[in-house]
Amino acid sequence: MFEDKAEVRGVSPARSSLAWLLSKLVVTSVIVGAKRLEQLEDNMAAAEMELTLEEFQQLDEVSALPPE
Repeated sequence: MFEDKAEVRGVSPARSSLAWLLSKLVVTSVIVGAKRLEQLEDNMAAAEMELTLEEFQQLDEVSALPPE
């Protein structure tokens, strides 16, 4: 699902995933890893990406843990 959302918006799955994490109120920071400058720049661009409410809800659904 992250890949699908990323493809539709023309961004990388990493950027889409990081944007989703950064928009969650319970997340205070994220750790990124990059081997190349382009990867770091892409990761940093996630801070500027705004997800729609629909995208946010869909990503929440697919990442939800199964009940124990």
